Amino acid sequence: MPPLIDTTTDGHVHTRLCNHAVGEMEEYVEKAVQRGLAAIIFLEHLEAEIQYHSRSWLEKEEFDYYFREGMRLKQHYHGIIDVRLGVETGYNPVATSTLQEKLAQYPWDRIGLSCHFHCHKGVHLNLLSRNPISLKRLAAIGINLIVTGYFNALIEAIEIIDCDVLCHLDAVLRHYPGIEFNEDHRQQIELLLDGMQRKEVGLEINTSGFDYRGAPFPAPWIIKSAMERGIQLYAGSDAHQPEDVGRYFDQLPEYLKKIKR
Repeated sequence: MPPLIDTTTDGHVHTRLCNHAVGEMEEYVEKAVQRGLAAIIFLEHLEAEIQYHSRSWLEKEEFDYYFREGMRLKQHYHGIIDVRLGVETGYNPVATSTLQEKLAQYPWDRIGLSCHFHCHKGVHLNLLSRNPISLKRLAAIGINLIVTGYFNALIEAIEIIDCDVLCHLDAVLRHYPGIEFNEDHRQQIELLLDGMQRKEVGLEINTSGFDYRGAPFPAPWIIKSAMERGIQLYAGSDAHQPEDVGRYFDQLPEYLKKIKR
């Protein structure tokens, strides 16, 4: 019987190139080798037409370097560890054509899908920020409205963006105190999982959640619902420093077994 998840591959790794992580690509590869991983997949941020005060994604010049350095690392570590170059695509409902054009420019090994920003009156707000000012602005709009818009965006994105895996599905407003999803949100998540099953999109088990809330993203009931649909599960650390590579992967097999029971 195959394992519930492959913990020999870290499928979600960032570097200094995204402007909110630290460390060179090779430092992450070296840490993955130390951890005994068979593969590491860089999943650098791509956004389109986002207006935000600080850039947390790569532009073309950085992606060009990313591929040059990535190809060097692929060759240098051949036979030691499989180095792959992917992208975490942030969905923007009004920039789908631009996103698809950018995605078509490079030969990605994996395309991840996420949604990091909410647009309100022409201003983009970061849904994953811990900044108190940002959280206050989002709360003023209405938490339920924000969460509803987030899941609607992902439901739409699954149909439009050709991707391999959905990242940190329920991480929206992860820093907002006491955030909970209502029954309408749960129904949206079920619709999202239906779309993922139909499009054969995998679900990321994002172990950064252990640091945020003591358990990975997404919530156990979402993982169980995905398992029941036969959706492939992928392990990702969402590393933002080399030490994060493969974090908590040793806990995933038993964690998932308990959910499946």
